[in-house]
Amino acid sequence: MTWKILLLLNCLTVLLLSPASCVDRGNFKTCNDARFCKKHRELKSDDHIHELLVDSVTASSAGTSISGTVKNLKTNDELLLEVYGVRDRTVRIKLNELNPSRKRYEVEMSLDGTPDYVPIKMEKQHGQIQLLLGDTIHLTLHPKPFRIDVYEEGTLLSMLNADNLLLIEPMRVKPGFVPEVDEKGADHGEDHVEEENHEGGNEVKDEETKQDDAPAHEEERREEPWEETFKGHVDSKPFGPNSIGLDVSFIGFDNLYGIPEHADSLRLRSTKANGDPYRLYNLDVFEYELNNPMALYGAIPFIIAHSEKHTLGMFWNNAAETWIDIDYTTTSTGGSTMFGDSSSQPKADTHWISETGIIDIFLFIGPKPADVSRQFTTIVGHPYLPPHAAIGYHQCRWNYNDQKDVQTVHENFDHYDIPMDVMWLDIEYTDGKRYFTWDAPKFANPDEMIKNLTKFGRNLVVISDPHFKKDDNYFVYKDLKDKDFCVKSKDGGNFEGWCWPGASYYPDFINPAVRDWYAELYSRETFKDAWTWNDMNEPSVFNGPEVTMHKDNIHIDGLEHREVHNIYGMAHVMASFDGHLKRHNYQLRPFILTRSFFAGSQRHAAVWTGDNTADWNHLKIAAPMLLSLNIAGMTFVGADIGGFFKNPDAQLMARWFQAAAFVPFMRNHAHIDTRRREPWLFDEQSMFVMRDAVRARYTFLPFWYTLFFHANQTGAPLMRPLWYEFPKDSTTFGMDDEYLLGNALLVKPVTEENSKQTEVYFPGDSSENWHDISSLQIHKGGTKASIDTPLQKIPVFQRGGTIIPRRFRVRRSSILAIEDPITLSIALNDEQIANGSLYLDDGITRNHLEGDYVFAKLELKDNLLKSRVVHPSKKYQTKVWLERVYITGFKFKPSGVEIHELPAGERKPLEFFYDETNRVLTVRKPGVNMGKGWAIVIRP
Repeated sequence: MTWKILLLLNCLTVLLLSPASCVDRGNFKTCNDARFCKKHRELKSDDHIHELLVDSVTASSAGTSISGTVKNLKTNDELLLEVYGVRDRTVRIKLNELNPSRKRYEVEMSLDGTPDYVPIKMEKQHGQIQLLLGDTIHLTLHPKPFRIDVYEEGTLLSMLNADNLLLIEPMRVKPGFVPEVDEKGADHGEDHVEEENHEGGNEVKDEETKQDDAPAHEEERREEPWEETFKGHVDSKPFGPNSIGLDVSFIGFDNLYGIPEHADSLRLRSTKANGDPYRLYNLDVFEYELNNPMALYGAIPFIIAHSEKHTLGMFWNNAAETWIDIDYTTTSTGGSTMFGDSSSQPKADTHWISETGIIDIFLFIGPKPADVSRQFTTIVGHPYLPPHAAIGYHQCRWNYNDQKDVQTVHENFDHYDIPMDVMWLDIEYTDGKRYFTWDAPKFANPDEMIKNLTKFGRNLVVISDPHFKKDDNYFVYKDLKDKDFCVKSKDGGNFEGWCWPGASYYPDFINPAVRDWYAELYSRETFKDAWTWNDMNEPSVFNGPEVTMHKDNIHIDGLEHREVHNIYGMAHVMASFDGHLKRHNYQLRPFILTRSFFAGSQRHAAVWTGDNTADWNHLKIAAPMLLSLNIAGMTFVGADIGGFFKNPDAQLMARWFQAAAFVPFMRNHAHIDTRRREPWLFDEQSMFVMRDAVRARYTFLPFWYTLFFHANQTGAPLMRPLWYEFPKDSTTFGMDDEYLLGNALLVKPVTEENSKQTEVYFPGDSSENWHDISSLQIHKGGTKASIDTPLQKIPVFQRGGTIIPRRFRVRRSSILAIEDPITLSIALNDEQIANGSLYLDDGITRNHLEGDYVFAKLELKDNLLKSRVVHPSKKYQTKVWLERVYITGFKFKPSGVEIHELPAGERKPLEFFYDETNRVLTVRKPGVNMGKGWAIVIRP
């Protein structure tokens, strides 16, 4: 036990007492440290030639897929190829061992149900397989060497295995290893160790019995290690090295984006020439380095290829450790079209390498960025619609000291007139780091504390990590152990790791029964009204390899942890989400923040970028990190204001507040060793800047809430790279220091210290107008301008042709303003036209899933402003009314303005004011209910 105590103390010293020290790269693997990554990366194009056995290819009875055998001509290993047609211009391609000695794990948790398969036509022509999906998408399967080409209307978009880097190392069973057998006699769902004897019958073989007559490649396999060691940690490999890899090229593209999470630029860098590939392996990395491909807390193996002509997406559905090499080249070979035309064009090469599992690829054919978002989130699920309060301002630190401290902070927000929706408690609220308990001396009456917040429209979030203190007097630990719900070590005993409480056990969230058990914990009396923060769920294990769980740990059905590592945190959140639903009879919307995530996590939670630092460069990297997450379907995201580590000065804090006001999740959070940083603790001028930023955030909440609704319906990102809305503007392809909110607001955060000006690029052509929301100056698309940025200035511009709903009444919390009147902020384009929308519901319940909401489309054209309610609700009757209309870029002073309630309501004249200097028309108090149709006529 002594070494464990010393190790824990060392971990705590590093994490708690030395926050200023940077991450120790030596604690985390490079590609060369991971045998499977190094092996695949060193492959040459002639090392493993594969052949598709054309005669083996058959169509399914439903006509929605084909299957066939692909043979490795070096090793004679046979693979099962499956190709599926999926609704909405999507193709699924799977490669697996044809006769594995052990069933390979296939990820289902990431998918939002079974994909909607559609017919795919097959023809065999000239020794090739031709597949047609719909009228325009065409796949050619080349037999030898095996390759798949993907075409859209005759243009080659993608090639799979063009460099012959396909390799699936076959599963083996280590001599003498016997899989753990459950009480029914099955080896936890794994197939028995059998191989087909092609000369007749089946023969059970292990590695020892197969050695006498083994061919040369078997000699090579026997030389592969049955275990690996890193930093003193031994990873046993009872099923041998069984990695997978495949190269995927995107033809005509030289811009790739996605595969979060990395603290790097939005446009993915070339990694082939030097350095490591991008790594996806969920890890607890504090104070991470910037501008490198290191793995961080979450993994979404989804990539977007974009050009002026087309946008294409690909999802690599694998939960194991994964590395992705990127290389930008050109191709001048024949075959740029299916008709064999030859031309030189850009090419983006990717090489996907995973430690285990199967090759399971979804290709999304686009052709526009919004199409790819819709296609991808149709497969992995749309982002959930959060409670309205969750999109307000959040105040957090490690830790608020006690119940009185919480009350004082809550009261000070009112005293300084700063809106705030959510207070947070980190791990110190617990009784000795025992989750679902309270430190009674400090939090004597948690129910009273929560009620003192909720009666003012505020909420409380408490943390719940996925490790439970080893203490027989701790009810959660005892129940976890008694029910045998723990993750197991390789020897079959309960895995014991070290985290905040010391020695801890970890629930096996991969097991649905464990998730159900954990969900019930949220119904405990003093927790049923608190929201949840799931942290440390990569999972973090202080004494584990790379500060995480051992790969040879065992989950339900004998699954090794290496097979499910990147979905462990997602499974944790799924249990929390279900617990939130159950405790209020599925009536209320949950709010959960998670640090670890995978594709599909957007269905349940928000995400933040982890343990950042009070540094201008960390403020700068926040935008590309959040953009990368958004285009990968994870839309409810943010970065800790001010940086988690170190102490920001007043200027950095003010600029961070301004930047955070225009991202989806706005939270102020800090390390326990930092100085307190509530806004009123800074000088008065800086406090006012922070307060103004929060208030600005709240004026845009109706717009934000409408964006969240659109994301929930279509998967569209809230934060968008400029190229997402302007796909032909090549100037934007490498930009990530400014971005769009929806299609309407252009935001350029100030991320340079002592900045007096910042250069802003306005995307689009000269027909685009960009209206400065503070100065009202209009900038034309395709131009750059130096914008003055005094400390009080947030560079934000509304796009001409858009209508944004806002609220200007200051309330202490967002839910208290949910029935306040709306102001429509309208920025006109050159044609004097604008469009927008408004979403309204009760902000709390899940009644919107039953249709209890109002959705209105807004349009200004030919001097007629209309609201058309396209989704009315009989049950939800809103009291929200229209307080004013504010139109910028309006070209004349009206002779009169009149409101018409539809379909045949009253008409009345309205007060208005026209600012000839700035060309702004303000219409006052139309007074119409926003749940009904109406029209405002502006008379010349």
